[in-house]
Amino acid sequence: MPVRGGGDPLAEVWFVGRDPAGELYARRETFALDSLSTGAGGFPVTLGRCRLDESGASGAVDEAWWELSWQADGEGGYGGESRLRRTEIVTTQPAIIAQGTVSVGAREMRVSSWPGHQLHAWGSRHAELSARMHCNAFPERGAYLEAVSRSYRRLGAASPTLTMGAARLAGRTFDARSSARGLVSPAAIEPDLYEFTIRGVREQLWGRVTCHPADMVGVSYRDPDGGKVFAYHADKASVDARLMRRTRRGWKLEAEVSAAGCCAYEYASRKPVAGVPVVL
Repeated sequence: MPVRGGGDPLAEVWFVGRDPAGELYARRETFALDSLSTGAGGFPVTLGRCRLDESGASGAVDEAWWELSWQADGEGGYGGESRLRRTEIVTTQPAIIAQGTVSVGAREMRVSSWPGHQLHAWGSRHAELSARMHCNAFPERGAYLEAVSRSYRRLGAASPTLTMGAARLAGRTFDARSSARGLVSPAAIEPDLYEFTIRGVREQLWGRVTCHPADMVGVSYRDPDGGKVFAYHADKASVDARLMRRTRRGWKLEAEVSAAGCCAYEYASRKPVAGVPVVL
């Protein structure tokens, strides 16, 4: 994405992770935009030594390399219906299980039954404040939970927070991604806490995500107008969630899940979080 007055648009590959001992490794490689290639249907995506498609990812950045594969999720994903286009997320595969190898230098790690998801995010401007969580590390095969909240700034004032989400729990699918639903779905957003209640037509999804700042890693992005946003990621957050359905007798519990230390969480703001390093 071009930055106003910042030269030609670029394409980058980022690699950020920790080994089992907690040691952090963060690198990126930068290319001219015309080095990026996509297939007719979007896949494969290739850039430098890296390749991504619907059933695998391989590549290398500096001393790091990876070779991962998974079975494509035939049930499909969600997202992409918003017309705001400031920030858009499409999750094409919300509940993949990966296997393969990840290596940094001489340290090689075998990957077996890693929960993950595949998404595409784009837009003309990052939110002033946002939070996003995703978890599919549940015993039920194919189960997942995702929520995202965003607040923008208009004419110098913060806009109402939009909160949307989707889930597949206990064999039931919940989907609430319209702006109208987002405006009536409250959320509390902090670096170490994200709590939301997403209201559908006859169902609602409540969730609470907690994260220790020591488990977060920060990166920074720039908007086309030159504005800067700081995003902090963690893959060891914990989540508790409940899916409720409205009946004639009141709210009925449809599903209740918990996952400790294996939920992905991202907090982003125009202000840096004290004590959390920004590595890229």
